[in-house]
Amino acid sequence: MDSYHPSAKLRSEHADALVVHCSDHRLQGVLQEFLNNGLKLSGNYDVLAIPGGPQCLTLVEYLPKFSWASGKWFRFLIEKHDLKRLILIAHQDCGWYHELPFHLFGSTDPRTRQEDDLRRARRTLTSQFPQVRVDLFYVAWDADLRVVIEPVAG
Repeated sequence: MDSYHPSAKLRSEHADALVVHCSDHRLQGVLQEFLNNGLKLSGNYDVLAIPGGPQCLTLVEYLPKFSWASGKWFRFLIEKHDLKRLILIAHQDCGWYHELPFHLFGSTDPRTRQEDDLRRARRTLTSQFPQVRVDLFYVAWDADLRVVIEPVAG
């Protein structure tokens, strides 16, 4: 491949938010549209896209080193980029959740487990970073692949 020269230029302003979501390829276009058009972030956000997304902060008992590393990434980005908003997103049919042992959860319902983890991650983050707003969202779709992104309360 020859060199590629993007028409876009590097941003000079600070990021408005840190977005943490699953790395599942099926969601990338949907999430970019939601973040840019739905939340009006206009591409001005940092991203951590990892399997299971924000669930990484809830693995203290099961995968403590993974949880520790994730916490370091969050702290680095929040402090170095002076972030005031975190956006945590979970999604339907997450392969990461299919691999986790059921004894880690209080519910057998996949969406309930994921929403509980989002709330747990928010509690962790707001205790460490009280100045940061943490918004939670869940991505779902129907049999025709029509997507809806809903805020998670609590």
